[in-house]
Amino acid sequence: MSVNLDTEKKLQQFFSEIEYQTIVDLKVNYLKETISLKLISVNNAELIKINIIFNQVMSYYIYQEPEYDTYRLNDFDENSNLLLTESSYFPQGFGKIKIESLNSELKEIETLSSTTNFYFQVNNKDYFFIEANSVSINGKEYRNLIVDDKELKKPLG
Repeated sequence: MSVNLDTEKKLQQFFSEIEYQTIVDLKVNYLKETISLKLISVNNAELIKINIIFNQVMSYYIYQEPEYDTYRLNDFDENSNLLLTESSYFPQGFGKIKIESLNSELKEIETLSSTTNFYFQVNNKDYFFIEANSVSINGKEYRNLIVDDKELKKPLG
């Protein structure tokens, strides 16, 4: 499936422009195959709210940097700010995530892989790689980013 060039450029531009906004909510819903991200920022004394929902999430990978000398940049409580420090959309895929078995009897698991098309980072520390066929930005939906959604099973819920 190929997304038209205009949509690719819009999404690439949008995801590069939302960097350094404050994250007010981040949720992974396994049963609905969604990841939602709510952001806020202030521009010319105007509060800007952005609601992003990654739909038809086929895979995701979250990586947290290890602690360094007991200090973490993302060591936070409920009143702390979380910043979206990097954000990107890659129509052809950002990278391939593969599983390498540590058990010689479980080599079949190595056939699993995903090509993530969205990437973001929180507080320069935590990495989120997402393979999603659809994304909704403030209600505007971009579909069939990887395959025709008729080919996918419908999520629960």
